[in-house]
Amino acid sequence: MSVQVHAGGSAANALESEEAQLAVNTRTWGAGGLLRWYKHRKLHPAEAALFERHREALSGRVLELGCGGGRLTRHLVATARELHGIDIAADMVAYCQRSYPTATFSQGDMRDLSAFASEDFDAVVAGANVLDVLGDHARASLLDELHRLLRPNGLLIFSSHNLACAPLLAGPTHKLSKHPVRFTNRVVRLPRSVANHRRLVALQHFGPDYAILNDEAHDYSLLHYYIGRDDEERQLARHNFELVECLALDGTTVAPGESAFGCHELHYAAIRSEARKA
Repeated sequence: MSVQVHAGGSAANALESEEAQLAVNTRTWGAGGLLRWYKHRKLHPAEAALFERHREALSGRVLELGCGGGRLTRHLVATARELHGIDIAADMVAYCQRSYPTATFSQGDMRDLSAFASEDFDAVVAGANVLDVLGDHARASLLDELHRLLRPNGLLIFSSHNLACAPLLAGPTHKLSKHPVRFTNRVVRLPRSVANHRRLVALQHFGPDYAILNDEAHDYSLLHYYIGRDDEERQLARHNFELVECLALDGTTVAPGESAFGCHELHYAAIRSEARKA
C-alpha cells in the first residue's frame, strides 16, 4: 500500500483538510508520550551549518518553536544570550526546564504567540519540521506572526518536508526493514500504522504549491505540510521574508530550480524584510 499523492475524497476543500490536519496533529502531540524520540542531541549537518553560519544572530534573544526533547535547545542555549522555548507537550516542556535551567520554557500552541512583544527576538528557530504540523492558512498566519516578533533583519531558521519527495512516500507495509530488530519493532506496530494510514490517507490534500500528506512519522499518525524549495521561497516573500539559503539534510546547498529529489526535508534560513506598503 503506497501513499496516494492526490487529494482524498473526504477532504472537500483545503479548509476542511486543514481543520482535519490540525485536529489529528494536536491530538497526537498534545497526548504526550513522545519524549523518548526527541531526547537525542545530534545535529543534522544542515542544522550544524546554519547554526555556525548564523551564530551572530543566534547569540541574541532567541525563540525556539517546538523545543521537544531539547535536541536543538542544547546547542542554542550555549550561544543565545536569552533563549525561550515553547512546546505543546507538557512532558517535553518539563524535560527541557530540568535539563536547561538557564533558558525559559512554556507550554503552549505556536499559533498563539501573543504573549511576546513585537520585535522581541533576534532569531526564531523552528526545527524538526514543526511548522509542517499546520495547514496552509495557519502556516501563513504564523509566518506573519513571526515577522512581527522578529527585529528588523531578524533571522528565521526552520526545516520543512520536501514536496519533490512525495512520490517516494510509502505505506506501512512497504516500510518493513530487513534489519531483524527493526523488522520486529515494525511488525509489532504494524496494525496501528495500517489503521492510522487508512484513516488519514483520505484527508490528504494537494494545493497549488503544497500538499498535506500522511507519512510514516509516529506510526502514520500525523498529517504534514510538504512544499518545494522555490515555492517556499515565494511563500516567504509573500510574508516579507527574504530567503538567505536552503540546504539539503547533508548540508549541501539547494539552488533555485533544484528539487533535491531524495532529500525528504529541507532546511532554510531567511531574514525579516520590511513589510510592503499597501
